Amino acid sequence: MMQEHLKNSISFIKELGADEFKPFAFYDKHLDCIRVRIKDCSVIEERLSRIFTILKAAHPIESSGEQLVGFNIKGVRHLFEEVGLPPDGVFKLVDIISRIVEVYPDTFVKKVREEFIAVLEENEISVEMDIDQAA
Repeated sequence: MMQEHLKNSISFIKELGADEFKPFAFYDKHLDCIRVRIKDCSVIEERLSRIFTILKAAHPIESSGEQLVGFNIKGVRHLFEEVGLPPDGVFKLVDIISRIVEVYPDTFVKKVREEFIAVLEENEISVEMDIDQAA
């Protein structure tokens, strides 16, 4: 009975044409952070530094063990001032990370760049910022 219910549910979703997940980024004005997700799954957050929190899959998607599925950039208002970025506009994430690496070339910043740069470039992920309006 349960197996039939599962098959019906899957058919229903397929008929609705559920959109495929696409990596994304957005500015969370309430927490003053940029949130980036490259996989759709439940996550565990791990704070790396005052700037970065990485998101790990709560349940490994592949048998390779730990899988990083996103990250958050914290304290964006102050960070943009420090790295010389304007408070508004549309920015490619690779450009934001490159600026952060220039100013903060520490191990954690480099780890985020190494882990995520390929998928950010491949998907051309950008984020729209309007920090002044968030205040």
